[in-house]
Formats: sequence, C-alpha cells, structure tokens
Amino acid sequence: MPYKHGRPVIDLSLPFRLASAWTFYLLIFPLAMLVNFMLHSTRYKHRWRIYNIRKAITVSNHTTFLDPVKIAGLVFPRQIFQTLLEASVEFPVFGTFTRLLGGVPVPRGKTSYRRIYEICERAFRYRRYLHFYPEGECYLYSSKIAEFKSGAFRLAAELDIPVVPLVTVFSQGLFRPWSFLGRSLPLETLVVLEPVHPALYVRRDENGEISSDSVKEFAEAVRQIMQKEIDRRGGTGIFFRGRMKRIKGLND
Repeated sequence: MPYKHGRPVIDLSLPFRLASAWTFYLLIFPLAMLVNFMLHSTRYKHRWRIYNIRKAITVSNHTTFLDPVKIAGLVFPRQIFQTLLEASVEFPVFGTFTRLLGGVPVPRGKTSYRRIYEICERAFRYRRYLHFYPEGECYLYSSKIAEFKSGAFRLAAELDIPVVPLVTVFSQGLFRPWSFLGRSLPLETLVVLEPVHPALYVRRDENGEISSDSVKEFAEAVRQIMQKEIDRRGGTGIFFRGRMKRIKGLND
C-alpha cells in the first residue's frame, strides 16, 4: 500500500514483511551488490564491531547514489532500516518499492524524529539497526563530512542506544585517475567505527528534558570522529563532484 503523510513510517504487518524479504533477497540485493562492486569495488573494515550489538542507530557520510546498497551489504544476511526523504517514499510505485527494501520516511518538520521514535521499539524486534545519513544531502565522492543534523542523535538519546559511525573512505587505485589505466570512479572502503553511547555527551535539564545543545555536541563529536578516520586513512577528494542534484517531484 502506498505511503501517505501521517501514516506509520514503518509497516510491520506480516504481509508487508514477507513482501519486503522477497523483494530484497531474491529480486534486488544480488544485482545491486554486483553493480556496486563493479563500480566501486567496495571493501569492509571492522564489520565485526556491529555484530554483537542488539539495537543501534547507524550513521554514515552520504557519498554515492548506491550508499544504501553498501550499507545493506554490511549487515547481510540481516536487513536494515534506512531513512530517506518523505517525498521520495510518497512518489508513486518508487515509494512503495523503497519501503519494501527497508526505506523509512523521515516526516517533515522539526519533530520528525518523534514519529520514528513512536514505532522504533516495535521495529527493533525485526531488525537490529536503523540507519541515517545525517548530512541530509549526498555529496558525491566527498572526503569532507558536512555538518550533521541532530535528529538521529536525539533519537539515540531518547532510546538510550549507541550510535555506530560508518565512514566511507575513497582511494584512487594504482594509476592516476582518468589516465589510460586509471579510474574515473574511486575505490571505496566502508569502515565500522567503535559505537558511541549518548550518555557520554547528552545532558538533561532540571525538568529531565534532553538538552538540545548537548545533542548537537553529540552529533558534532561523532562527525569529528568520522572525519579523523577519513584523514587518517588518506581519503582522497580528487573525485569530488559536488552535491548530487535532486530529482524534481521525487526528492526536491
């Protein structure tokens, strides 16, 4: 059933979950992973860090159109919920398709995380991880991480669960890019960093409410940890193409 604004952001009904599994495992994932590997030869580092975590918010820099594929590959054979713009999910046919693949619409408005929070406890019974791209935009092949929006980090604080940073690091390969043997697209490595618990950063005021400033500090601390990993690994920005253009009527 198509998603409409105001409906639950995650459909946990048995028919939808069965349709989701069929679409993911048999129809899309094998082909999508092949395409992603052919383009970027994606490698994974320290994926063991996520295996024993029962519930977590995962976050990553958003650098390619195929990011959802490599994120799904990280936790395979498990599935993962991944957030995207509500407008994308409302789009006819495509919206239903993305939801079947685990897409979770981020509702419009400053309190959008609240709508997701209301269903998270039930959702975590079926999948361990909920993924966010907190930059809010896709910066193609960027080695610099833009400022994070704080919704994912507030949600982690409300649920009292860790944030697991995932960072994409690009390299150019053996030969000079765009030369005869060089690459026109970078190689990529997805690195799983140590989980960060909100209790290290998040504070509450005298009324017991979570401090918005402390959530922003939490988000910035995680961003800096991720940026340091890119810099430490010598991530290249030579392929950077700017912000990915949005598609009118789909995600604009």
